[in-house]
Amino acid sequence: MGASLGFASMNFHSILTDLFGASLMSCNPHQEVVDDFDARRHGGGMGVWLGIWTWCWIGSLGVGFLVGAGIIDNYPPAWGFYVSIITIAIVLFLNVVCPEVRRSAYRRSVAEVRTGEDISRRVARGEIMMHRVKTGPKWWGQEVYHGIALSCEMLRQPGFAVLTVYSAWIYAQAVLIIILLGSLVSRFYHMQPTEVGLFVGCMALGALLAIPFQKANLFSRSRQAQLNSNLATLDRKVAWSSHLVRRTVFTLLLPLAGICYAAVSSGPPIHVSIPTIFSGLVGFFSSLAISECNGLVMEAFDCSDLSPGMTGRQRGGSGRNQKRTNYSSFPRVTAGFASIHSLAFFFAAGATALGGHVTRTLGQQVSTGVVAGILLILTVLLLVVLLRFTEVQIVPKSKSQEMDRLVEARRRSTIRRVSMPNNSQAILDEERAWRPAMIGNPTSKKRRMNIFELGSMTRWQEIRKKNKLIDAGAHLNREAWDQGMDALDDQLSDFKKDAHGLWHGKKRSARRVCRTDESSDAGHQIEMRNLEDQGKRGRRECALSRTSDEGIAGNRRRRGKR
Repeated sequence: MGASLGFASMNFHSILTDLFGASLMSCNPHQEVVDDFDARRHGGGMGVWLGIWTWCWIGSLGVGFLVGAGIIDNYPPAWGFYVSIITIAIVLFLNVVCPEVRRSAYRRSVAEVRTGEDISRRVARGEIMMHRVKTGPKWWGQEVYHGIALSCEMLRQPGFAVLTVYSAWIYAQAVLIIILLGSLVSRFYHMQPTEVGLFVGCMALGALLAIPFQKANLFSRSRQAQLNSNLATLDRKVAWSSHLVRRTVFTLLLPLAGICYAAVSSGPPIHVSIPTIFSGLVGFFSSLAISECNGLVMEAFDCSDLSPGMTGRQRGGSGRNQKRTNYSSFPRVTAGFASIHSLAFFFAAGATALGGHVTRTLGQQVSTGVVAGILLILTVLLLVVLLRFTEVQIVPKSKSQEMDRLVEARRRSTIRRVSMPNNSQAILDEERAWRPAMIGNPTSKKRRMNIFELGSMTRWQEIRKKNKLIDAGAHLNREAWDQGMDALDDQLSDFKKDAHGLWHGKKRSARRVCRTDESSDAGHQIEMRNLEDQGKRGRRECALSRTSDEGIAGNRRRRGKR
């Protein structure tokens, strides 16, 4: 059943990506110019469907617990499986009735096979093997093998591995809190099964309330001031509504909510509503954090606009004609989600199996506190992975002058837009300046990147490969890890130097204070000693300053007197 549910989940997710796309082309991308004709902007409503799908992955657990509690209160437990079978049958019927999102013509390509002097053509089906080795599979086992191999290649990236463990641990924490909250309400508060299901369903309600926030329109910069998106892209500033700030807030509040739940889950005399509220907060922030992780995977591994099999239509060289291109099921994004889901299901199974044993051994509060503490460590590690610390060359040296001219033209276009907004000639010049000219459409020759983006499978490394900026035998994942460790060592050494200087600065200031106190107490004695020393020095100087004749005459006078 687990394998069947896993394959079904990935199949449905591929259908959703085919229907809505797996692209998150922001209105204010990082060091990238907005292109309205970019294939990654197709699909629309990305935040909405991403929020709904995230709720179906996290919040549906609480709904299932609620439905199960209602069933076992009035019917035998076997009815739970009957309801599941009926639901699966309905979904299977919809899957058969609904038309294909991508027709068969877009799921195959023609490949030439050379055998000596003979050249034959065959239809190559499948997508993952074509994505990896540029040829189609001969039977379905090859496609499965390349799918597993692609997932393993995704996990070899250090940044994505941290993201995978973080997302899977959130899923395991949600499962553990659902189990422990049900046990807490039934054992210590003596509630009926239906009431227990309602209290546990509050976690699903909290995850449901997080869907509007994943659209990001509540925190958009355009609600503050109507800025030009390209101007906001060129300006080097950090807004409070940026993705980094929101991501930091969501991820840090989640383990804190888990720790608060562990603190209040001791049972009476604490009212049952207090742990229920904190479980809802855990569901709320879990949905937001998982959605951010899904968005990061889509944003970093969507190469649909870089490969021949891209989504939508691509503009021709003149900018007007549109070339028909094949569709893509986003194999890297799908492989990333498969890795996250597999590890999440393993962690959830471990939480279910070990939850009761750990609770009986350590107690409910200690077990949930330990899980939340581990999540806090993973959160800090994820934020370190997402911090941009190095600049990587994107545009080759042969295109440096062209890139400089393009950047200057875009800056002049921005100035004209502000000074002459209604000038038709300025609008035409603006279209020429902002037309995509470089692959990836960057704003400069270098891009500031983090460990997550330095992985070997990301879109920006793919752009560097196409620009021939990476050697064929380079180990990108190892280089990303080495660069991250070097940057961390530099930061730690700088921190030690600052702390050492601050500590010694305090010691020196304390010594100076002591010296000033001692000097103020013994000031008069020092002044008297200085006067005596000055008198002695004056007499010595007077004696030494006399000439030899004066000294001899003085001695004769003394002898005469005697």
